[in-house]
Amino acid sequence: MTTFKRHIEISASKSSIWSILSDFDAVQKYHPGISRSYYNTDQTMGKGAERVCVLIPSGKILESVKQWEEGSGYILQVEPLEKAPPVKDFLADFQLHDLSTNTTKVSITIKYDMKLGAIGTLLNKLVIQSKIEKDIEFLLQGLKIHSETGIEILDREDLKMKLQTKI
Repeated sequence: MTTFKRHIEISASKSSIWSILSDFDAVQKYHPGISRSYYNTDQTMGKGAERVCVLIPSGKILESVKQWEEGSGYILQVEPLEKAPPVKDFLADFQLHDLSTNTTKVSITIKYDMKLGAIGTLLNKLVIQSKIEKDIEFLLQGLKIHSETGIEILDREDLKMKLQTKI
């Protein structure tokens, strides 16, 4: 199983970041790798909620909430639907921690296995793990910009440009 953790400090309250993360259908506002998302269930929050994310430039994943801690985090199970890496048992654990009144640490722990046996393991070492790690870094940077400014992130190039110009 591949496991890694990333975090970022955001100059915003835990409750304001939670309101962004818990708006489960609006991930495209801060995730530069997602063009749009939509609910896959009638439930829109909490354990059991599901969304389909349309990836940039192509592909789809299904994200299902497996655990929901109101105001502090959730765990998503991620399943590839179209043109996505050959992963299985993929979990993304999002956690928020107060550092001060207006500073929050957002942590994401990723765990997954590969399909395709030895070929999948090789693909993971050569390409997939580094791509997923980079995508998580982009997600966190996009969340930081969106949380601190309200600006939506259109895609990876837009994020890079905003990071270079410091908005």
